[in-house]
Amino acid sequence: MVRFFFILLICFLCQATTLRSQPALDSLKRALKDAKNDSDRADVLNSLSAYIYDTDVNEGFRYASQANHLARNAHYDNGQKRALTLMGYKFTVSGQFQTALRFYKQAQNVNEEEDSQLAYSFVMTGNVYRSIAQYDSALLLYQRALNVLDKNSNDVYLAYTYKSMARLFVIQWKNAEAEEYFKKAMEIYERRNDERGKAEVWFAFADVYKNQNRYDLVNENLEKGCALANKAKSEYLMLFCYKSQGDVFYRRGEYLKSLEVLFKALEILKIKEQPPLLASVYNQLGEIYEELGQHDVALKYYLEALRIMEPSGVKYEVAKLYSEIGWIYKNQLNYAQAHAYMDKSLKMREEIHDDHGISNSYNVLGVLYYQEKKYDKALELLQKSLAIRERIHHEEGVSACIFNIALVYEAQGQYDRALAYQLRALVIDEKAGNKQGLSISYNQVGQLYGKAGRYKEAEEYLEKARVLATSTGSKILLMNNLLYFSVLFESRKDYKKALDYQKRYQQMHDSVYSESNALKLAEMQALYQTEQKNQEIAFLNQHKENQNSKIELQRSHIEQQNIIIFSGLAGVILISILAYKSYQYATRIRKANFEMVEKKEEIMAQSEELIEANQTIAQINRTLEGKIEERTSALRQAYKELDTFFYRSSHDFRRPLTTFMGLAEVAKITVKDTNALELFAKVKETASNLDKMLVKLQSISDVGAQQLVYKEVFIKEIVNNVCDSFSEELRGRGIHVQTDAELKQSFFSYPAMVKIIVENLIENAIFFSGLDQPFIYVRAFDEGGEVVLEVEDNGQGIEKQYEERIFEMYFRGNERSKGNGLGLYIVKKAVEKLNGKIEVRSGWGQGSVFRVTFPTDQQHADILS
Repeated sequence: MVRFFFILLICFLCQATTLRSQPALDSLKRALKDAKNDSDRADVLNSLSAYIYDTDVNEGFRYASQANHLARNAHYDNGQKRALTLMGYKFTVSGQFQTALRFYKQAQNVNEEEDSQLAYSFVMTGNVYRSIAQYDSALLLYQRALNVLDKNSNDVYLAYTYKSMARLFVIQWKNAEAEEYFKKAMEIYERRNDERGKAEVWFAFADVYKNQNRYDLVNENLEKGCALANKAKSEYLMLFCYKSQGDVFYRRGEYLKSLEVLFKALEILKIKEQPPLLASVYNQLGEIYEELGQHDVALKYYLEALRIMEPSGVKYEVAKLYSEIGWIYKNQLNYAQAHAYMDKSLKMREEIHDDHGISNSYNVLGVLYYQEKKYDKALELLQKSLAIRERIHHEEGVSACIFNIALVYEAQGQYDRALAYQLRALVIDEKAGNKQGLSISYNQVGQLYGKAGRYKEAEEYLEKARVLATSTGSKILLMNNLLYFSVLFESRKDYKKALDYQKRYQQMHDSVYSESNALKLAEMQALYQTEQKNQEIAFLNQHKENQNSKIELQRSHIEQQNIIIFSGLAGVILISILAYKSYQYATRIRKANFEMVEKKEEIMAQSEELIEANQTIAQINRTLEGKIEERTSALRQAYKELDTFFYRSSHDFRRPLTTFMGLAEVAKITVKDTNALELFAKVKETASNLDKMLVKLQSISDVGAQQLVYKEVFIKEIVNNVCDSFSEELRGRGIHVQTDAELKQSFFSYPAMVKIIVENLIENAIFFSGLDQPFIYVRAFDEGGEVVLEVEDNGQGIEKQYEERIFEMYFRGNERSKGNGLGLYIVKKAVEKLNGKIEVRSGWGQGSVFRVTFPTDQQHADILS
């Protein structure tokens, strides 16, 4: 009976209201304290876990772990099932899907009873399979959950199952089925007056209606969801409100508003351990900066999102990011990289049978071939994309494909055909009512009419575009519209109006740029204010601790006084002598208190003196920092001038050397005297050695350079090119070279620096090669998230006593060495510059293996900036 009472209490606290509040949390904690046995405590801990997960994932996991322990000891299967499922949820939201699946499997194996907790575990497992794009498995688990819930009615889990299935249908672009199941979930939430559940479904409806181009319904549902999120003051709901608003603003072309709300979402995610959601926001930010033409910033956000998503195996999102990165490279005219990423995206989307994603890949590849002027291939892929989008009823995508096909025909000078396609796209955009897309179409149709010489129609459509762009408030659309008007009036030879529109276009262009910078400054200001607020909170917490200490001291004084009073009363009752002794005791206590007050005042005075001393030291430090910065700046300038002189001098020295070598080559043809030819050969050899030394010195300058290009490194190509450059020396010494430099994943670093390392290691191996079947083996491979380069030879090796010194400048291991002592020094400096490490394994007469480990991707992207 007692356990039944606690279960009713938990249900009332967690389900009677869905607005999260501190009193409800306090009630659950009181219920935990009052629980009479382990089963009741497990139920309350599970409810605490589910309650707290929105705000603190780690705290939610801690409660669930405690519940699991208690339920297992009490042989309480239902409580253990729920606890294990809640423990798995922590790893689901953190993107650690295999660990999550292990917990869900444990929950399902607790017993064979088909109850609502088993159904809940099935749904959570299905959500993981949905995230890793195993859609058939996800759907099967949702259906198993529905079968269990048919026998064990539970509205909360039934609504959650409907909602999870609908989200799967959204991904598969089955929008009608998604809408049907979201409606079923909404019916349950409305019947239960579950406001949190209703808000989640309203946000979900907005996603469905975006797919269907029903933007009136998108705005309606989004307003309902955000209103409830504000009312509830729920960070979880506000996060989805900001994300949805950011997407809508982006689609309207209101990019600065979109950035503003997405930065608010980032502020929430900074205190939540939910990497997949963080990656999703990074993706949205990348899309916006891409539209603003800030491709470097967009690429930064895309790569950061990819870094989060790739290890978790979320193929749907990873494929989408590959496509976004491919689009960036397309805009930067880096067609090779664009094709590489788009091919990866298409392959992954075909693997998971993502029709919508496949159509996106075809569309992007079509635009890519269009930019490369491969019009036949572009039309072929765009038609493929169009066929898929028509089949899945992706109206907005159909319009985009037709728009792009029109661009191809326009580029071929087929204006009538291009215009016909643009008008088809316009019909779809007008039906959808998407003002941004409609304004873009009006602009394009207008400029096509202008090219065809139909100026009246051109002006009519451009005016329509202007009106729509003004109503959306999109400065980007207005800016493009002004440019098209300028071109139109120039074609009509109305140069005055053309110039006027060109000026207005330039003013708006400058305004958009200024607003973008202002937003960046606002972002920095917000971060600064957040830091200030954190400092204020820390100060208040310290002040609170001091107040608590004072209160404890006062309580101590009161307790002492009570003891004195009690002792005095007892003394009066017992004997007068004891009263006298009590008086003496009280006197000693007062004296001690007085001494304590004096000590306290003395400590406060010392504290004030310390504060003044600290302020003086801080002022001195600031003065010193200014002087250090001034001197550092002067040293930097001197170093820069010295480096410039050094670099240019090296080049100047090389000119006469190359002249000497050229004359030596000419002498081999024109001079017949044997002694003279021998002298010219010596001159060429000496000049060649000097030239190699100057190249080494230039490499030192390159290692110290501050402006190098950070991009993908094709290490196999670098190794092959270096080996080719040493082909004459390799043949002369009869050295066999073997290379194995295939990497499984992309490697981003500074190619120029990597090339310097490879050149000097191979040159070192050539200098110290052996006489008996000499070889050099160059390997590059992935290991533990890093890239490893190994250069092995069977040369003379290194004595143990010299291994610590081989990387010193000008060090040569023996008198027979023909090198200049710079090669390994340059290698060491270049490796350190890349935050890598170098190791050597060698022995005299046993050859050497130099092993260089490079960090990958973003781990050292800023070291040379």
